[in-house]
Amino acid sequence: MKGIRHIFFDLDHTLWDYDRSAQETLLEIYTQLELSASGISEKKFVNTFYEVNDKLWVKYNNGEIDREYIKNERFNEVFLTSGLDVIHSKMASSYFLDNCSQKPYLMPDARTALNYLSAKYELHIITNGFLDAQNRKLSNSGITRYFNVMVTSECANHRKPSPEIFEYSLREAGASKENSIMIGDNPKTDIHGAREFGMKTVFYNPSGRKKSLADFTIQSHMELLKLF
Repeated sequence: MKGIRHIFFDLDHTLWDYDRSAQETLLEIYTQLELSASGISEKKFVNTFYEVNDKLWVKYNNGEIDREYIKNERFNEVFLTSGLDVIHSKMASSYFLDNCSQKPYLMPDARTALNYLSAKYELHIITNGFLDAQNRKLSNSGITRYFNVMVTSECANHRKPSPEIFEYSLREAGASKENSIMIGDNPKTDIHGAREFGMKTVFYNPSGRKKSLADFTIQSHMELLKLF
């Protein structure tokens, strides 16, 4: 792509397969805590987690709650909503935090795209995820080597979609708005945030159901090989 030297990726749902990793970890929790005895199905337990988790991350991205609230209260809310005894919620939370980020799963063809792009561009990550967990995801999925810089909301003291985290990321990478592009799956935090800041954007939309005002939209990482 003409003029582009730096590619910034979101991590969760864009490169690292959060849904597969979370579901596998949640089913491990379900089995270990013998939650079937409480009358809740695996599907209900997993779906309740996603409902609670999505709500909390919206609040986190909006600056309404902090990292510690998610860590300490997420599974308490999941258990309460599910009608489960909250005596086990801390154990579930600890297990999830320790094990979910250890999963090696990437989105389909993400590694192929990274192999291709890393030979031509400098690659970086901008994520609202937590530094320790994000480092584990990169390491356990074997993709750390592709990235020169990873900026988290903790590092920048700002969260996407705020312009400050994009400005911080460009400074860390030695990049400019003109020679950079952002790739992500979230229409608000990734695409709107980067566009408002003045960067070109690629919207990763595998389901094809979401809408955004990105400069480019892809449904597969293999499309990046043609785009770039």
